[in-house]
Amino acid sequence: MIDTIPEPKSRPDIAAAMATLFDPANVAIVGASRKKGKLGQAVMELLQRNGYAGRIIPVNPSGGEIEGQPVCTSLEEIGEPIDVVVLSTPVASALDALETCAKLGVKVVVGVTSGFSEAGEEGVQNEARLRQIMATAPFRLIGPNCEGVVRPRSNLQLTFSPMFDNLRDGPVAMISQSGALAGLMALRLGERGIGINTIISSGNETDLTAADLLEHLGNEPETKVVLCYLEELRNGRKFAQVAQRLTQAGKKIVAVKGGRSSAGTRAVQSHTGAMAGDDRVTSAIFREVGVIRARDSVSAVDAVTALASGRTPAGNRVGIISVTGGLGVEMTDLAEVDGFEVPVLAEQTQAALSEYVPYYGSVANPVDLTGVVLANPSYVGRCLEAVLRDPGIDIAIAIITFVPDQTFVEALAEAYDKSDKPILIIWTGASRSNASGEAFTKRGVPVYDSPARASSGLSALRLDAGEVS
Repeated sequence: MIDTIPEPKSRPDIAAAMATLFDPANVAIVGASRKKGKLGQAVMELLQRNGYAGRIIPVNPSGGEIEGQPVCTSLEEIGEPIDVVVLSTPVASALDALETCAKLGVKVVVGVTSGFSEAGEEGVQNEARLRQIMATAPFRLIGPNCEGVVRPRSNLQLTFSPMFDNLRDGPVAMISQSGALAGLMALRLGERGIGINTIISSGNETDLTAADLLEHLGNEPETKVVLCYLEELRNGRKFAQVAQRLTQAGKKIVAVKGGRSSAGTRAVQSHTGAMAGDDRVTSAIFREVGVIRARDSVSAVDAVTALASGRTPAGNRVGIISVTGGLGVEMTDLAEVDGFEVPVLAEQTQAALSEYVPYYGSVANPVDLTGVVLANPSYVGRCLEAVLRDPGIDIAIAIITFVPDQTFVEALAEAYDKSDKPILIIWTGASRSNASGEAFTKRGVPVYDSPARASSGLSALRLDAGEVS
C-alpha cells in the first residue's frame, strides 16, 4: 500500500525551510552533552570538526561549557532567532522542546530522537502528540528517529554518525529512511570519488516526506542523480508525480525499497513504524515514472557511480577492451544477459586496434589487448579511443588489472576526456589507498573492482532501465 498523507494547511514553505537548513546562521543542540557516546556530544563534535562557520549553541539544563561553547540552560535563554534545532534528548524532553520551538519561531528542527511510531504502544502515543504539535507548528521537521542532515558545501554535519565525514561535494543527493544505510552508501560512493551535495536521513517522516525532499533536492541545478532508500512511500502519489517530472527533465533517480519480503515487511515496521506496502505495485510505479530500482544498497551504489558522470548513451551497444581475455569474456556475458549488444567492431576500428594489439590478441569485441599493453602504457588509451570512435558503439568498458605506471591511468583518463560517450573502468587491482586513481576521481570516471559490480552500473545506463541487481 502506498500511503497518502494530506499536506497540512498553512505550513511553512518547504523551499524556504530547506534554504535555512542548508545554510543556517546558528544551530541549537538540545541535549548537548560532555559525555562521550551521547548523541548530543557526537553532534557537537562533528559539527565543529567539519568546520561549520555559524554559531553553535549547546542546550543543557546543567549549564556551563561544552566543547568550548557556553551552554544555554533552555531554548528560551538563547535570546536570538534560532534557525535550526537538533533534538538529541529522550522522547519526553524532545516533545517538550518541540512545543517551545513552536513558541520561539524556530525555522527547522532535526529530530534525532527516537521513540515514536516505531516503538510500540507508547511510541504511538508519542507520535500522536508529535502530530498534534506539527499540525500548527511554524517550523518544518526532519525525522524524527533519523541520523540527520549533511551538506558538504556548507560544512554542515547535523548528525551523530562519523560515516559522513570528509565527503566531497558533487552531483548526487541522497534521501534515506535509514541513517545507517545512508552512511554505508555515502562511504562507498566516497571511496569511488563520487561527490555528494546533500544527505538527508528522513527517519519516520512525520512532517517532511521523501516526496517533499525529492522535489526540492531534485530541482537543485547541481543534482544529477537522487539516491533513495525507502521503507514506505508516504504521499506516494506526490512521489510518483515528482519522480516523473524529474526523470522527464533528465534527472536520474535510483531507489532501494525495503520490505520486499514478508519478513522484511515486519522488520520495516519495527524500524520506522512504516507499512511497506505491495512490492509489485511499487515496482510497477517505479517503472512507469522512470525510477531505477536497485535490489540492494550495493547495486544502488554501482548504479549511481555510472549515472553521476551525467553521460547518456545513444543506444545499448557496448564495446569492451581488456588486458586479459577472461575478464573480457565475463563482462561480455553479463552485458548480453542484461540486454545489451556487444557487436563486432567496424573494420576501420579493428584496423586501428591492430596497430597496438598483437596477432594472438583479439580486435573483434571484446578486444583482448593481452599483457603487451602493460609494457606500453599509452596503448590502452589509444585502443579505448579507437573503440569510442566506432559509430556502432554507444558505451565503452575498459578492464585493467594492476597498473605498472601512472601513465596507464592517465592514458585512459585522457581518452575519457576526448569522448562524450559513457565509459566504465573495471580496475581489479586497485587499492583504495592507491593515489594513482586520482586522475579518474577528479573527472568523475565510473570505476569498479569487478565485472559483476560494473554490470549493475551498466544496467542503470540501459535506455529502458527498470531494475538493477
